[in-house]
Amino acid sequence: PAVYWYLSRGFSYWSKRGIKGPRPFPIFGNLLDFFIIPQPLQELKWFKKYGKIYGHYLGKTPILNISDPELIKQVLVKDFHLFPDRSRFARSTDEIMSRNMVQLTGDDWKRVRSIVSPTFTSGKMKKMYPRIKECLTDFMNHLEGFAAKKEEVNGFAAKKEEVNVKDLYGNYTMDVIATCAFATKTDVHKALDNPFVVNARITFNTSPVRRIAQMMLPGFVQKRLGLTNSSTSARHFFLGSIRQILENRRQNQNKKYNDFLQLLIDVEKENDITRDENDVNESHHVNEGEEELAVERKALNINVVNKHLTENEILAQAMVFLLAGYETTGTLLSFCTYELALNPHVQEILHKEVNSAIDSNGEIDYDLLSRLPYLDAVISETLRLHSPAQRLSRLSTTDYKLGDTGITLHPGQQVDFPIYAIHTSEENYPHPFQFNPDRFMPENRHNITPYTYLPFGAGPRNCIGMRFALLEAKLGLANIIRRFKFFPTTRTDIPLRYKRSFGLMAPQRLIVGIEKRV
Repeated sequence: PAVYWYLSRGFSYWSKRGIKGPRPFPIFGNLLDFFIIPQPLQELKWFKKYGKIYGHYLGKTPILNISDPELIKQVLVKDFHLFPDRSRFARSTDEIMSRNMVQLTGDDWKRVRSIVSPTFTSGKMKKMYPRIKECLTDFMNHLEGFAAKKEEVNGFAAKKEEVNVKDLYGNYTMDVIATCAFATKTDVHKALDNPFVVNARITFNTSPVRRIAQMMLPGFVQKRLGLTNSSTSARHFFLGSIRQILENRRQNQNKKYNDFLQLLIDVEKENDITRDENDVNESHHVNEGEEELAVERKALNINVVNKHLTENEILAQAMVFLLAGYETTGTLLSFCTYELALNPHVQEILHKEVNSAIDSNGEIDYDLLSRLPYLDAVISETLRLHSPAQRLSRLSTTDYKLGDTGITLHPGQQVDFPIYAIHTSEENYPHPFQFNPDRFMPENRHNITPYTYLPFGAGPRNCIGMRFALLEAKLGLANIIRRFKFFPTTRTDIPLRYKRSFGLMAPQRLIVGIEKRV
């Protein structure tokens, strides 16, 4: 009993405050629960049992979970200045990776975010549109092999007209990122051992033991043991590649590249707006009004004397763009294809809309792409039901009274927002597990309660790459659905089986049938 008491010290934090939650296990808290059931499903279970506010423990750290939309808005937007930083568990001990804007805090974050924001304007995305189309052409030619041939292609079961879309889309998104971020063609569809893809996959295969150690051990211990958030060899590969590109560009300054890295180099010359009139056509701005935009302007209002990034800061932003953009968009497209395979009527409505948007050259114009309501609705409903991001986290900087709940947060207290539970709440979305894109059609969007749809977060620390991710996903899906039809096979997992992970919500595999449209 004495040993148990010693190991369980600190686990009465929530019960003493009258806040319900799952029972913690000595030392680990509720960390091991995510090995029994994948994290999003476990959080939905807790949400149903304990309600919109409950407490759990990561190791000995108490975490308050909030699913009430008014309180979400309060923390993420209204009082953002009191919750400016993300979870400390996500922070890297690596000298370079700790400089990326996901992990930066305080004025460091404010400075880098304000400098980098113009990189993701609609005008910049329009310039990258042709580059994404090049990658898409290669990808479509590769898909032809699966749909047309009755033999095995590169190890995929093409003879059964089946395809593991998760691997395929991962190759497409890696090619897009390598092209748009570093002006590097990977030829990934022909060379499956391409070092860009191999190292990207290594990065996302962090062992559960390493992840637990990162959550349990203090930062200085992690640094001593070399416990970074990604594989050392993969990190060295990418950083070395980016450094080499930077060096080449220094030596050839007359040649300009239209890619993310060049935009970071040239950022001190920029003075661009970050919003665009086309944004109103997309569901992802459902939480945004004048109040939200005013808060964002205030949050990023910092007097930047030297409007440029150091080399380490450029390396860090390039790395996070690579890592954040590779798995997330590939996973989104995989889930999208899965739902279209299971819902042929949705697939046909989308096919008709896309066909109606094709110009005389057989192309879809950049501006028109964001104005296709059903395409936007299909992507949005996929992100609701299968958001790759599992949760949002913020840290309180002061004693803070949480609305009229009677709860006072103390400095350093972490607040989490379980995205999957919020997105699949019956109160927020009737028949939540039914794939129904009509929810996000323009005439129905008013039914969505603000701050119950959070695939890209909300407030000034939302996902800065949202516009790029949507462009890549929409362009990809629109062109794929024009030429191919998807359907379930005997090897399609219904329901899906998810990986047990702490990071992104990902299926163990995603196999569907593919057929070329006549």
